Parts: sequence; structure tokens; C-alpha cells
Amino acid sequence: MKTNTIILLLTASIFFSGCEKFLEEKSDKSIAIPTTLHDFQSLLHDWATVNFNFSAVGEASSDDMFLKDGDYNALYYESDKRLYTWQPDYTSRSFNSVGDEWYNCYEGIYVCNSVLKGIEDNNLIGETADYIKGQALVFRAARYLDGVQIWAPVYNKSTADTDLGMVLRLDPDMNIPSERASVQATYDQIIKDLTDALPMLRTASVAPTMPNKSVAYGLLARTHLIMGNYAEALENAEKALTFNNQLVDFNGLDPNANYPIPVVGRLSAEVIFYTRMFASELINASRARISSSLYDLYEQGDLRKTIYFRSVDGAYSFKGTHTGAAALLTGISVSELYLIVAECSARLDDLDKAEQALNTLLVKRWVTNQFNPYSFADKNIALEIILKERRKELVFRGLRWSDIKRLNRDGYNITLTRTVNEQTFTLPPNDLRYAIAIPETIIEISGIKQNPR
Repeated sequence: MKTNTIILLLTASIFFSGCEKFLEEKSDKSIAIPTTLHDFQSLLHDWATVNFNFSAVGEASSDDMFLKDGDYNALYYESDKRLYTWQPDYTSRSFNSVGDEWYNCYEGIYVCNSVLKGIEDNNLIGETADYIKGQALVFRAARYLDGVQIWAPVYNKSTADTDLGMVLRLDPDMNIPSERASVQATYDQIIKDLTDALPMLRTASVAPTMPNKSVAYGLLARTHLIMGNYAEALENAEKALTFNNQLVDFNGLDPNANYPIPVVGRLSAEVIFYTRMFASELINASRARISSSLYDLYEQGDLRKTIYFRSVDGAYSFKGTHTGAAALLTGISVSELYLIVAECSARLDDLDKAEQALNTLLVKRWVTNQFNPYSFADKNIALEIILKERRKELVFRGLRWSDIKRLNRDGYNITLTRTVNEQTFTLPPNDLRYAIAIPETIIEISGIKQNPR
């Protein structure tokens, strides 16, 4: 009850600037203001705020899924229909409504900022205080990395200093005006938070919901891959794998199970960091269907074809979660790290390491003795295979939208097309709409700049 009260107090008024100082007076002495290390750790144990509701709009906008016309027409929110068809504006629900993903993002950031400021203001020092600070920095970085994939253009070194990034809130004071930082400043802050956190974190956590050194290295690897810093991405992915390199062997799993990937507690052994995608109507397994361009990539003998998908009404839906339920993982996994090692090694001309990393993963995904290990002699062919396997392995993990953006930046020319009620919608490479519109109500409240259209 005390933790819930603290959460309620801290998150009640996140975006309203110009208001009276929040919590300036206690109207009830029974209401607790967080002041102790136990209080601040309790805030970070509130997984419903800090681990849940990572963005689903990128997944819903990607080429890995589609809706049948009847399911599209049955969507309750007009904004969901506009998002699905890549409209330039009004693609978000109203502020603080169920499904407002901007609110979800900054609610988590606000809690992290409150923890960091509270530890500083109460002069709490020592190993435990540092450990809690390290956790808060990782959670904040994870939220900013998630958000910048959605509401900002792809990282481009030549324009990142001027492209509009996230609003960098580093203090819980709601009277500080909101202003969008550059894309470069956003990524710099993400890297700084993760780097600063590393010496404060422990080598292991009691649960994958809590950050540790492997989590920070994994998020750094993902960040540098997105930016195109392949040497740094490789280095951090390899460091993360030194703590956990366990893969689930898909041989022996029951493809007829509702959720075939086994879990210990609530997660599979591959999960290094558990963050969970928002349960959007667009990606709900009862509606979302797997695109044929994805499903047809799986060959005979590839166990993922039956472990990941179930047949539904002449199409396929996704069941290959690592949560033992419908919840979709967005955090770091061992399989993602092996794919980062493979891709970055290939881009850096180390084809031996690239094939070794990819084969280590795929031997656990194919029927025993039916997988022929790759041997790479050509960099371009290696990258083509690795990127295909990345898409196949990391389906419904919240990564495809970001991958399309970075690959199109690098000249892959991926064009997205959807047909709805006999009308065709197209999203060409590097279109401005890849930076999804910030909710219009947020623009009105804060006065920040909208994404160019």
C-alpha cells in the first residue's frame, strides 16, 4: 500500500507545467513521501510502471503484421486506423487515455527522475544507494531509446545535431518547460546513462525485471547498432554475453502448445532484461496476422515456423513469446545479442566470427541434424542472410520498425505497402512519417515542436 501511494503521488501530474509545486504540502500526514533507500527501491520494483507499456506503435506500423479488413473496420479508435495506414497526424489517442504511449514513456522516466533526485536530495550514499541509482539510469535510458525510435527520425550522423529528438526530462520538477532536444543529444544521453550506470550495477539480479551489468551492456549494444557504430555495438554485445549466453533449444518443444517456449517463473532462460510491449488492439493476437513476406522466409526444418506461429482463419498469428503468455517482450535477450555480434562482425569484415555467432543461434532453432551451418566468404551475402535471420528470430519484439528505419538510411530501399478495403497505402523509404506524430494534445499542452510533415 505504501509503494502504491508513492507511485500515485509521483505520477499524478506528469505533464502539466506551470502548476503549483507538486507535493509542496502534505494534506494528510499518513501519506508518505519517499525518503529512504527502501522507498526508492520500491518505486523501481513497480514493474507495471517501469517495465511495462513500452511502445507498440512501431510494431503495428511495420511489415511483419497486417489486419484483415473486418478487423481493421472493427477498431474502436480512429487514431489506430490512422496509425495502421501511416497517416501523417492524429495517430495517437487523447492524452492520458488508455493506450497513450507518450504518457507511458514519460511516466516511467518521471519515476526514474524522482528516484535519482530523491537520493541526491536526501544525501543517501553508499553501495546500495549507487545500485538503486544505476537501476534508475538504465530504466530511463531504456525508455528514451524506445521513444526515440518512434517519435524521431532515424539516427543520421550528418543531421543528428539538428533533427528533433526526445524531450529530455532529467529532473522531476514539472515547472521546467518542455523542449525537444536533438537526436544527437538524445542518443548521447542514453549512452551516458548506461555508461554511468555500469560501475554501480551488480553482475546479477534477483529477476530479469531488474537491471544489471549485462542489461546495460545489452542496451548499449542495441543503441550503437541503431546508430551504425558497429565496433561499439559488437564490443558491448560480447560483454553482455559473458554474463548469460544461454539459448533455448527448440528441439523437443511442443509446437501444439498455446505458448511453446518454456519459462522459468514467468520468463524464458534467454531473457536478460524484461520489458514488455503495450497491449495494443492493433497487435493483439486475436487480430494481428503475420505477413506472408515474413512467414514465407521460414524453411522446412526451421522449428520457428511452428513454435512461433499458429494457423488462424487461413492466415497465421504469433505465439512465440518468451513470457509463457500473450505479453510481448521488448527487452534484451541472448538471441538478440548473438544477432548483433553476427551483423556487426560481418560489417567489420570478420566473417568467421559472424558465421560462428549465427550458427550458435540457429542450431538451437532447427530440427537436429537438418541445419547446415553457414560458411561465409562474401560480406554482402553474409549480411543478407544475417538480416533475414534477424527478422525471423526477433519477430514481434518491437525492433522491426527501428530496423527498417536504419536499413533504409543505409540504402536498403524497403517500401511498405498495405491494402485496406481495396485502398492501397504506401510508405516509401526515409519518408517523414517514419517519425510518428507526437500526440497533438501533448503539442497543445507543452508547446513543443511537432515532427515535420
